[in-house]
Amino acid sequence: MTVRDGWAVLDTTSATAVGVRRAGDVIDTVDRRSYLHAGPQVEPGEVVGPMRGAILGALVLEGEAPDLAAAGELFDAGKIDLRPCHSASAVGAMAGIISPSTPVVVVEGDDGHNAFAPLNEGLGRALRFGANDAAVLERLRWMSTVLTPVLDDALRAGDGIDITALQSEGLRRGDECHNRNVASTAALTVRLAPAVVEHAPDSGTAAAILDFLAGNPHTFLSFSMAAAKLVADAAHRCGTRGLVTAIAGNGRRMGIRVSGLDSWITASAPVGDPKLFEGYTVDDACPMMGDSLVTEVIGLGAFALSAAPAISSYIGGSPSVLQDYVSEMRQITRGGSSRFLIPGEGFRGTPMGIDVEAVARTGISPVVNNGFAHRDAGIGQVGAGITRLPIEPFVAAHNALLDLGAGDWLTSAGSRWGE
Repeated sequence: MTVRDGWAVLDTTSATAVGVRRAGDVIDTVDRRSYLHAGPQVEPGEVVGPMRGAILGALVLEGEAPDLAAAGELFDAGKIDLRPCHSASAVGAMAGIISPSTPVVVVEGDDGHNAFAPLNEGLGRALRFGANDAAVLERLRWMSTVLTPVLDDALRAGDGIDITALQSEGLRRGDECHNRNVASTAALTVRLAPAVVEHAPDSGTAAAILDFLAGNPHTFLSFSMAAAKLVADAAHRCGTRGLVTAIAGNGRRMGIRVSGLDSWITASAPVGDPKLFEGYTVDDACPMMGDSLVTEVIGLGAFALSAAPAISSYIGGSPSVLQDYVSEMRQITRGGSSRFLIPGEGFRGTPMGIDVEAVARTGISPVVNNGFAHRDAGIGQVGAGITRLPIEPFVAAHNALLDLGAGDWLTSAGSRWGE
């Protein structure tokens, strides 16, 4: 196999949104009782509260159970097959549950590969945070039956939208394209609006769709996550060793995927330093859960915090602290992006390409910014914040690659760390 520079692949692969489809129509492993979840593989007995809440809600949504109590009995009887989203070229925010009727953004890469992410429901009480009441499920039904076909037609009519270009522009407008997507959502909605009006069955439906897209500041997150997954997977396939190509959590364990290694390397899921909504304490927050951290892998999210100073009001810290985080991340990455540029740093590229050897050598573990769900099912989001990841998986990955032999490894790797 010809080895390509994985860092260059991260920096040049483009992702185009080509549709919004029901997951059961585009992901082979999703069916009536086979669902995808966020993070590394989780066994039924390990499922945390908010993920359980999302699974039960999905069972009712799909008509597999008449109510949440019956759904709980079905799940507890071992009748549901669970697999990681990442195993199906997908990523899911928070609980990440993808069932057949889940609307998913479909992105396509230069090489014809696809990636998927569930369309964002909005903040607060949402299935991905474990909320599963009647209002949550009714919104999901509307998204699946009304919103999905119109958005799919709109994207197909315009030959898709270059999401990596919108991510780049988003940084220029104050987003970091993970937890802050205000400008990118506005830009995406403007791009979609004419085709939505054209393909909606009536003006009332068109207005409702545009109101939904524009009224949710995280609409763009689904597109950003799907694009990041596609770009990171391209880097994983290229042959270079030692690049982190996925970071994810399931509420029990966080894990990383590293180019050159076949399996996830995990540690206990951290809680981090959440900025909680009023009335909640850190004891209410479920440990790290979700696949959205794939945005950090390609140089966005916490690796672009200095482009989004306003996010400090949401995740905590201050603009100067956010700049310090980005500077620190430059010490553990292979370079600066040529397309994700930070205006406040003289249009310097974001740090990109987390290198496990650099993490092991410096002792600096990556940071991410993430949302937090309540530990219990049915409650929803309780905050957001900045989380320092455990260093052990990165050190373990570095040492595992040394055991395999340096080969095409493009770093100065040579010493074992942490042993």
